[in-house]
Amino acid sequence: MINTLTSLRFIFALMVFGAHCYTIDKFFDTHFFKEGFVGVSFFFVLSGFIIAYNYQKRFSENKITKRAFWVARIARIYPLHWLTLFIAVALGNYVIASGAIDWLKHFLASLTLTNAYIPKANYFFSFNSPSWSLCCEQLFYLCFPFLIPIAKDYKKLLCVFLVSAILIVIGMHFTPETDIKGYWYVNPITRLPDFLAGMLLFQLYDRLKGKNITAYQGSIIEIASIALFLAFYLYTAEIPKVYRYSCYYWLPVAFLLISFSLQKGIVSRLLSNRILVIGGEISYSFYLIHLFVLLSYAEWQKGSNFHIAWYISIPILFCIIVLLSLLSYYYFEKPMNKRIKTLLNK
Repeated sequence: MINTLTSLRFIFALMVFGAHCYTIDKFFDTHFFKEGFVGVSFFFVLSGFIIAYNYQKRFSENKITKRAFWVARIARIYPLHWLTLFIAVALGNYVIASGAIDWLKHFLASLTLTNAYIPKANYFFSFNSPSWSLCCEQLFYLCFPFLIPIAKDYKKLLCVFLVSAILIVIGMHFTPETDIKGYWYVNPITRLPDFLAGMLLFQLYDRLKGKNITAYQGSIIEIASIALFLAFYLYTAEIPKVYRYSCYYWLPVAFLLISFSLQKGIVSRLLSNRILVIGGEISYSFYLIHLFVLLSYAEWQKGSNFHIAWYISIPILFCIIVLLSLLSYYYFEKPMNKRIKTLLNK
């Protein structure tokens, strides 16, 4: 496990949280917070890196089968997804617009993580809307074992990435504004290059990890990567949103990932703090739980005469989400992960 990258997961989950806080107060309805959707792009690239880090060598040496890999991934994403889906149903987070049959179609699409393939917001954002990203992860996991032969030669993997990146940029240019979210933000097929970028970064990491990099040099690299990311993040006014959904952030996210994966600098030492690492471990729970907590509070606030200032309510809601995430991780995620792997590997 690379502690710094685990901690970064929590930091980027916080950015996604901040991007959704506009549901509570208009203070958060600004670029600084709403651009936090970049956290999802970070997760996709990180996923490619971590999956390659954990499994590429094992596949190459025939130490794991496709079945065992897929079972491990199913055990990772589905239990909490289904739990939060049913909670969202109970909370009424999806309104039946066209009767029971229409509701059932949307429910089944969410249940099977196929809703993001349908370029309609009432599909990919139905029920617990952050779960659309799990549709992408599911495709990544399905494809990964078949990408291993290509990944053995980084030049081939790079060619596949570059061709897909060029096609995506061209496609983005010709897509009407009203369709960009459905085709370029949530669609698993068009988010696959994010995952490929992460796999490529692992190839680079594998070559750099043995290099003699001093703490001073590592610190300079880490600080430079943070500065580059902030420059991209803060100065995006002239960049069309369709590019910011993925390809615009590939460079700064890649630099950030590779610099912190080496764990050589002073910032890495800070990120290795146990509290931040635990935050990264519960980030999946945090990500899936946070929005329906925010929406439930926002709904209560609308019907109440008692108004709580955001600088009080947001920290309280954050603490509630963290507590729920801790309970979920230790008493649901981990036990269910173990049970499902045991059951499906029989």
